[in-house]
Amino acid sequence: MLTICLCIFFASCRGQVNNEKTIDNYKSEILPEKEMRETTDKAVKLIQAKNYLAFKDLFAPEIAKGISDQQINSLVDKIDELFIARGVPTGDENILPALNATMNGSDTVFINNIMYNFKQLPNETSSLVLTFSFLKKYGTGYLVGVHANSNPLSAGTTKPTITQLTKFELNTNEINRFRIYYSEGKNKKTKYKNELGFFAVEGDKSSLETMGIEPTIKAIFSDLKKYKIETVEPFNSALRYDDDTKFISAEFGFDNKPYSVFIYLPIEDGGIYSGKIILMQREYANLGYKFVLDQRDYQEIVKLFPKVASMNLDKYYVDKP
Repeated sequence: MLTICLCIFFASCRGQVNNEKTIDNYKSEILPEKEMRETTDKAVKLIQAKNYLAFKDLFAPEIAKGISDQQINSLVDKIDELFIARGVPTGDENILPALNATMNGSDTVFINNIMYNFKQLPNETSSLVLTFSFLKKYGTGYLVGVHANSNPLSAGTTKPTITQLTKFELNTNEINRFRIYYSEGKNKKTKYKNELGFFAVEGDKSSLETMGIEPTIKAIFSDLKKYKIETVEPFNSALRYDDDTKFISAEFGFDNKPYSVFIYLPIEDGGIYSGKIILMQREYANLGYKFVLDQRDYQEIVKLFPKVASMNLDKYYVDKP
């Protein structure tokens, strides 16, 4: 079974939607189908033409800059092979919209999908679906994800294709994007711009310098050079944690690297990750290698990383983290 995933980078909607919403409230999250279809039909034509650069330009700029040319080329080639072998689904009965409301604790991420359903072959037990994904924050003109799978909501048993890191040699000069997220956990009391108890800041290498965060990140990267790990294993699902946890996390994309690095540090009420640091080498948001580290081995990270929450970053907080 062909499995292709381009998952969403830095598109968390934590705190944006209350869990108590009913299905009627979800209607405001639905994007116009006609407009999304115009974008996906264009994407299909670009794939068939092997126009890699133009296809990459269909992704939201914030996301596109984190996708390597190698990833785009591979994605286009594999989907085109699928089109050649199976044909391109046509007609409203085979091309359908769907709204996916993904829950994680008190978080809700609404993803609008246009799903191209391939005809099921006699020897298949499930149908193959090519899914193009959109987020409201980027509108109908930009894609945020593409994947083909028999189960469009999961990478399933997919294995990472990137080479597992055997040392943590990370350089702030190579960062081309980052996102830092902080949550006070169950005792949310501090007002951060539009939100109570959590914030996010994001940007590129120059933003790190402007915000004054670069020295902290350099110290974190230096501490990681110890490469003391408890376990490492492939993962094919997003990291799950208790929403009551007080934590800080960061994700970094790097020039000319086919992966990003995600660091999760629970500060209080860490649940199964209490006393640990989770480092994820992400080929995609839900695919890569997960390293479990002991906080006692990385005292600089434990000491310095949470201090980002007390820095004067008010004017840099994103509106909807």
